[in-house]
Amino acid sequence: MTEQENVILRLWLTGIQGIGIKTQKKLLSFFDDASGVYDASYNELARVVSSEKAEKIAANKSLTVAEELYERYAERNIKIIYPGHEYYPEKLLHIYDYPELLFVKGNPECIKMAGIAVVGSRNPTVYGSETAAYFASCLAGEDICTISGLARGIDSAAHKGAIDGGGKTVAVLGCGINVTYPAENAELYAEIEKNGAIVSEYGFDVKPLPGQFPMRNRIISGISDGVLVVEARKKSGSLITADYALEQGRQVYALPGRIFDLCAEGTNNLIKQGAMCVTNPSDIIFDMYGREEENNIFENEEINLTEEEKNIYSHIGLEPVFIDEIIAKSECEIVKTISILYWLLDKGFIKQPADGYYIRKIC
Repeated sequence: MTEQENVILRLWLTGIQGIGIKTQKKLLSFFDDASGVYDASYNELARVVSSEKAEKIAANKSLTVAEELYERYAERNIKIIYPGHEYYPEKLLHIYDYPELLFVKGNPECIKMAGIAVVGSRNPTVYGSETAAYFASCLAGEDICTISGLARGIDSAAHKGAIDGGGKTVAVLGCGINVTYPAENAELYAEIEKNGAIVSEYGFDVKPLPGQFPMRNRIISGISDGVLVVEARKKSGSLITADYALEQGRQVYALPGRIFDLCAEGTNNLIKQGAMCVTNPSDIIFDMYGREEENNIFENEEINLTEEEKNIYSHIGLEPVFIDEIIAKSECEIVKTISILYWLLDKGFIKQPADGYYIRKIC
């Protein structure tokens, strides 16, 4: 049986109404492959599934819709992989309820790379977003793929950080492979397709329904070698990914936060429960490979600055600070402060997350 025939038969099986993933697994296991299921008689099918489901399968032997679907996916350069396929990651087979089909846009080889999932709040602090991007960028330098879910906040920051670091990134969707959610991430979706892969277990036009996202998280952790939680509230969806990671035997890393910061409540609890506390990408690299890497978050401390410039720069950290506060703390003239801030911005030593606010640039 050719790969094309295999995919068409799998599309046929998944397209039969009322035949869910558990039933598919039973059938594919019993009959060895999709061809065996297709060729089975009602009586043979009824030995494995209920008579109602056996009747549905036996009465739906037309491959026309599946063949048309296959052509549509091929026209859009969407690859369809399954257990046993050269691009289907071996580590995914060892998780509970692994997907029987995955739709992939971009480079499917990225899914099999060493990878760290980076997840967190959809409404992070600027510090959280910057840190997620920094970790992803540093991991990219070690050929470690960043895996996340294309959501707002930490997910988006991590994807962007990996791309900016010249690395690969994989986005696992909780909706159809051709659906961009949230819509504001359309440009990022395209960038990830160029610099990694978009993955979903859902085919064309499947809407982003709430119940699909927790299921999506099992794939995020399943194709990763570890999960980094950057910022998470006490009942964050990111903690579901961490739970899946623990069930799957993956390492869980957590970024510590201030004890009164609600965005850090979930990550701090993870650390108390045994997650590995990380403060530098080198912590993850050492845990994965046993080698130490030097990553200095504040490497710009070594830049050659005048005393006035050092004064201004010393009052800018990883939390946004308003220009009035910089002026007051530095006791520098307004015009001079503005001039130095523009220079620091131009040289790429600081960033402006919002009008009048400044933070240090760490990646």
